[in-house]
This record gives sequence, structure tokens and C-alpha cells, in this order.
Amino acid sequence: MAIDQAEARYGEEIVQVEPIGIEHIKESERHGRVSSVFTLWFGANVELATLTTGVAAVSLFGLSFWQAAIGLIVGNVLGALVLGLVSTFGPRLGVPQMVHSRAPFGFLGNFLPGIFNLVAGALWFAVNTVLGTFAFTFLFHVDFLIALIIMALIQVVIAVYGYNMIHAVERWMVGLLTLVFIGVSIFAFSHAHYTLPFSTAVLGKYTGITGGIIEAVGLAWSYLLGWAVYGSDYTRYLPKATKSLWVFGNAAGANFVAALWLELVGVALATIFPVAAAGTNPVGLIDAIHPHWLVVVTLLAVILGTITANVLNIYSGSLSALVVNVPVKRWMAALAVGVVGSVVAYIGHKAYYVEFENFLFLLGYWIAPWAAIVMVDYFVINKGQYPDGVFYNPRRFFSRGFWVWVIAIAVSVPFFNQSLYTGIFAQHFGHLGDISYYLSFVVAGLLYWIVGKRQAV
Repeated sequence: MAIDQAEARYGEEIVQVEPIGIEHIKESERHGRVSSVFTLWFGANVELATLTTGVAAVSLFGLSFWQAAIGLIVGNVLGALVLGLVSTFGPRLGVPQMVHSRAPFGFLGNFLPGIFNLVAGALWFAVNTVLGTFAFTFLFHVDFLIALIIMALIQVVIAVYGYNMIHAVERWMVGLLTLVFIGVSIFAFSHAHYTLPFSTAVLGKYTGITGGIIEAVGLAWSYLLGWAVYGSDYTRYLPKATKSLWVFGNAAGANFVAALWLELVGVALATIFPVAAAGTNPVGLIDAIHPHWLVVVTLLAVILGTITANVLNIYSGSLSALVVNVPVKRWMAALAVGVVGSVVAYIGHKAYYVEFENFLFLLGYWIAPWAAIVMVDYFVINKGQYPDGVFYNPRRFFSRGFWVWVIAIAVSVPFFNQSLYTGIFAQHFGHLGDISYYLSFVVAGLLYWIVGKRQAV
């Protein structure tokens, strides 16, 4: 994976394919402002997939506006804290997020999280592309497959160009997306039914308000945890002297504000249009907004928002392909992620809400304990200081973090509570919702703190 970075000068060029893959970023290549971290994450979250997270709190869990708001606020606080913290690794270490993961997991032990992240990147691409494609078909009245191909091509091209192009696109798009969704917010919050009570009509495996709120917390937390595995991918080019507090503030602040805002808009819309919220095509919510000109503008914003979110999924997915030693160049991996994600989007676009819920929970099952381990390793065990070459040493096969991760996931299995699988504990205590990833996060963090301090790298 070696590369002569002196010959492959990248700098701040935007219209140049990024020549660096998962190698350490030398100081001569460091560039950018920390404010770009804010625009990147804000732009990535001001989009329809974020809004549908709030819709799910009402349409799937039966919560009222204020009950959903409580769960979403707590979940976003948790998720923003994690994402803000892991983003600080980038300037200090100069490596992608899943490369740092090799420290606590080992070179081979990190393969399984790396594969999961590669798959997650492709699936997140699929989830978001379905939304953008729905908007495209609504707006331009073309066949779903044609719209899907157009959407996929645009996103893949940006991801192929890489880091600088992605940051630039997010800066260009964030203002427009913000203005459009302010308009949607004015409509949604002025028409929302704030006194609509908890609904028992949608209850399935969850029983009662408590379970619904816990599920809303988990949904919001899982949404931002899905970004956490990308954190330092978009900060690793920043100068090493960049203050960690600034990186944390921009990453955590952007994700919390944007995610909570759009999710609450989704909650409001779901109370106004319950029939559309329960449908399989979430763009139907947008189509129900009035006046009509706002619908048209919003559908355009949905298309653009799909792009701002998905270029991150393709790019970070391609980095994970290199982490697990797939013998291709980064741009080739990005192309492959886009192709696979497009196929999945086409196959799974007819039952969006249920699949979206299951997908987010599946992400949380492995990412929650992973996040606890990498944060303990960085902040407690090694205090941000790692020996030269530790991230690229193939002889560090399996480290203790891998085994802790496996144990934490195994311990959490009885607490799984979703349509794909319901654990023994969840079968008897459905009113608690799905608490598995909270448990795995705590177990992984505590256990790795105990065993990891004996094996600092």
C-alpha cells in the first residue's frame, strides 16, 4: 500500500483524483480549515434520510411529538458526543478511522469491523439513494431505474475525486439545503399536531410509551453512530496542530443540530400526514406539503441532500475496502461500492421504513461496542500516542480489543429486539424496547479498560 507522496502531490486541489489511499498523511500534505468539518457534517445530515428517522419515531413507535422529541434529543446527544470525539483522532494521527481501529483490534482482528464498515457504506448508499431516486421520479416523471442510474453516477464521480472534492461539495451545498429545509420547517412546525397522543395502533413488539422512547433514542443514536466509523476520514488532512476542542465542537455541533432539526421536522410531518408517514415511499410526505412550489424546491433539495450524504458513504466504504486489503485502488473501490449499493437500492426500495429501522439497529449492534473500544484505546490506554508503524504492522494479528468486541456483542444478543430477531430478554420485557447496544457499549468500554491497559501499543 506504499505510495511516494512526494511525487503524488495532492495539496488543496479539488479537480484532481486523490492519489492517497489509507496511508498516513504527511505534514507536507496537511491542509484545510476546521470550519470545513462543520459544513461537511451539517451538509451530510440536512437530507431526507435524517428526516425519516423522526418520521419513524411516530409511524413505527406511536409516539407523540413531545415523546419523540425526548427520545431524539437524548439519542442525538449520545451520537454527537461519540462522533465528535472520534473526529479528533484525524489531525493527531493522520490516518482514516478504520486504520486507527487496527490499534485495539490488531491487523487481522480489524478485518471483520472493516468488512462490516464496507458493507455499511454500500447499504447506507442504497438507503439514501432510494430517497433521492424517489424524489427524482416524483419531480421528473422518469422510470425508477433511469433515475437510479443518474443519481448513482453523480455520487460516484464525486467520491472518486475524493477528500477535497467532497469537502468542497459540502460547502457549496450546505447553504442551499439549509434555506430549503427552513421553508419546510416553517410549514411543518406551524401545522404539527402537538397534542396528538401516544398511539397504540402501531404497537407490535414494543409495548408502551417507555419502549417507544427507548427505541427513538436508539434510532437517533444509531443514525449518528453510522457516521462515527467515518469520523477521522474527514479530519486526517487537517494540520496536526489543529486544536482537538475545535474539531470536536465542529463535528459534534454540526451533527447534533442538523440531525435533531431534521428529525423533529420529520416528527412534525408525521403528525400532520399520518397516512403518508406510514407508506412505503417517504417522499410522499414531501408531496403532501403546500404550497406546491415548496414541494418542487424541496424535492430538488432531497436530490442534492442525497448526494451530500452519499459521497461520504462511498468514500469511506472505499477506504474500508483498502483496510481489509482488497487489491484495488481507492477510486476503483469507490466505483465498486457505488455499483453494489445501486443494486441493493433497486432490490430493496419497496419496503423502505421497515428496512431502514432494521438497518439502523443492525449498525448499532456492532458499531456501539466498536466505538467504546476505540475511544478507550485512544483516550485512556494510549492517550493519543502510538508508536510509528503500529497501524501498518501485519504481524499484530489479533489484539485484545477484538475479543472484547466479540464478547460485548455476544452478551447483547439476548436483548436484540427487532423484526429480524428478538432475543430471550426482549421477548419477556418488550416494554423496554431494544437496549442491546447500550449494554454492549458499556460492557465493551469497561472490559477493554480492564484488559487493554495491560497491552498498550
